[in-house]
Amino acid sequence: MGPGRVLVLLALAVAADSARADARSVLRQTPRLVLPSLARTPPPAPSKPAASLRLPVATELAIEREIDHAIEHGDMPGAVVVVGRRSGVSFRRAFGLAAVLPAPRPMTADAVFDLASVTKAVATATSIAALVEDGQLAYDEPIARSLPLFATEDKRGITLRHLLTHTSGLPAVNPVPTHPVGAREMLADIAGTKLVSAPGEQYRYSDLGFIALGEVVRHRAKESLDHFVARRLFAPLGLRNTRFVPGGGPRLVPTEKEGEAFLLGTVHDPRARALGGVAGHAGLFSTADELARFARMLLAGGELDDKRVLRAGTVARMTAPIEVPGARVALGWDSPDDPTRSVFSARSFGHEGFTGTSLWIDPQADRFVVFLSSRLHPDGKGRVAPTAQAIRALVAHVREEPRQPVVELGIERLLRNGAKLLGGARVAFMTHSAARDGEGRRSVDRLFEVLGARLVRIVTPEHGMSGTLEGPVPNGRDPRTDLPIVSLYGAASSAPAWQGVDTIVVDLVDVGVRFYTYLSALRTALESGRRVVVLDRPNPNGGLDVEGPVSLAAPPSLIDPHPLPVMHGMTFGELARMLLAERGLGTRLEVLPMTGWRRGMSFGDTGLSWFAPSPNLRSASAARLYPGLALLELTNVSVGRGTSTPFEVVAAPWLDAPELIRVVGPVAGVRFRAGDVTPSAGPYRGERCAAVFFALTDPAALRPVDLGLGLARALRLTHPETWETRNLGVLLGGSAARDALLSDEPLASVERTFAAQAAAFVERRRPYLLYE
Repeated sequence: MGPGRVLVLLALAVAADSARADARSVLRQTPRLVLPSLARTPPPAPSKPAASLRLPVATELAIEREIDHAIEHGDMPGAVVVVGRRSGVSFRRAFGLAAVLPAPRPMTADAVFDLASVTKAVATATSIAALVEDGQLAYDEPIARSLPLFATEDKRGITLRHLLTHTSGLPAVNPVPTHPVGAREMLADIAGTKLVSAPGEQYRYSDLGFIALGEVVRHRAKESLDHFVARRLFAPLGLRNTRFVPGGGPRLVPTEKEGEAFLLGTVHDPRARALGGVAGHAGLFSTADELARFARMLLAGGELDDKRVLRAGTVARMTAPIEVPGARVALGWDSPDDPTRSVFSARSFGHEGFTGTSLWIDPQADRFVVFLSSRLHPDGKGRVAPTAQAIRALVAHVREEPRQPVVELGIERLLRNGAKLLGGARVAFMTHSAARDGEGRRSVDRLFEVLGARLVRIVTPEHGMSGTLEGPVPNGRDPRTDLPIVSLYGAASSAPAWQGVDTIVVDLVDVGVRFYTYLSALRTALESGRRVVVLDRPNPNGGLDVEGPVSLAAPPSLIDPHPLPVMHGMTFGELARMLLAERGLGTRLEVLPMTGWRRGMSFGDTGLSWFAPSPNLRSASAARLYPGLALLELTNVSVGRGTSTPFEVVAAPWLDAPELIRVVGPVAGVRFRAGDVTPSAGPYRGERCAAVFFALTDPAALRPVDLGLGLARALRLTHPETWETRNLGVLLGGSAARDALLSDEPLASVERTFAAQAAAFVERRRPYLLYE
């Protein structure tokens, strides 16, 4: 897992116990050693919930990168993104902070935002459509029929259609009232405003036109816009948080500062504010979830959860694209210059809001994207349109994947009763970005939602919070939560990680290999003297395979923190129990186990998405091959670092790939292919290398450490003068196995050197196991 440089690894192998406590150097190889005598039994078939749809993991990560970039550059403090189709939600995630000042507050997925001009489409245009459906209005009737103030010579030709398509000729805005005004006073001012073009002649976006439309609704419905839209549309849809003038509440997201306080639950738009917060152009507040329900209703032709809200024909008419002079719009939906139009279909429609909100819907692709942020908080200088557009472009062409999660993770159990379990503890969270809940949300974001200020800091192992860094990792801050990050990897001492905290919560994605350095980070936490809560998650390589020699761990080091075989078949929670007992530690340990996980499960059986825990384990396939191929890394071959498939290839300029494949012979669960590759990192950076590529055909049938030993023996036989073997035993951890390999003994003889050790370890680990 670490850099893989020979001198560094050798130093790690002989490092004293202080190296473990300080967690300074890198090594991330993970051999798996399967014991032939262990029976493989298929896991009991767990009950599986109905498959849902979700975006590909690559798309989810790309969305996260766009959000993180915007947060890091100060374009917004946080956001909520929901993606879905008529049948349901595919992606739902909160990022960053809801508020920066006066005190940081984490963003939650149910946060309530000022929608600004999205009000035009969701409230006003849809209310007009409902009144047209009810026979109370017609799109082509003059506005003067409802509002006589507009019966002037220049404005009596303005129709509702003109107003909805921004072709009325009204200017964008008028002077902002300096005091609260009534609707009639505002309408009189608009009616007295000079037109900038004749009705129907030119597209010009106009808030004034939608203020007038809001009053048309009041006139024809005999009730105010907010009351009508709530009764006619929002209540049938079950939208309880979508309303004008929401008042107070802990989920409200602030915008800009007005006077001495930030606007919170008060509409940002000054004209809507002058009208008391209810206006046709702005003033609506909502959540991403409720906008998603609204979008699903439109995609389903006006129906949701077996409730008919609008007729299908009404929805089709309201959302159909209309060519007007200078733009293409729909009736109330307006983003004519949005580059999203180039990636979604011509039937798509959407709207953005000045505060940093947007909703985009494509009925042809059966897809919607909700993006809610408060770009104006705290200084009014944020810019999020490019971020929202980039996210919509990412979503435009992907195909959602069927997903059947069957495992409930420790983080999810903690979130259900975290307040009770953690009480008033001040918490340090040892984690990284790969640690996610079942829906793919970062564990740190979820825990921050629950603990707030009681989550004091993040503590990271090798590769840092992102899981992408090589070499020593500096301290920093997490841009989404603004929490300080203390790195154990490269620090002179681990003491700063635990200052001011009484509880350490651990949620790390491990790969089940002795020398993968996250186990050393766990040991550091257990030796801190603080209470430790481990949130358990699957061993990606399952719980049955025990492979390789058992190390001495004398003295313990970063890559050998405890006497273990190369592959131990244990989860992090089980390992914590073992370390606590066998090292005689007095730490108060609590493990929150998973539900639904069985020892015989492959990672694919869990239904969870793969998030890379380190730079070179980019897939579950790489993690499966890693325990074997990593055994070769301290020799003079490349294992794929600096290629597109690390730990899925062995390469060197001098390698005879076809001959190596011939000598290794068939191996269950994997297919070999000869080729060539030019690594951009590692011992042959920039050199063209002959290569053997590995493709998994049956992950359960593969014995990874056996594969690694077989490759080592074949390299010894085919390239006895070229292949350098002096560091072969560093990661293997067994001198007898190394000596047998170097004596050219058959593979079965090599395995016999550690078979008894592995069998004894199976018995030794039994008291600490949590799963069947």
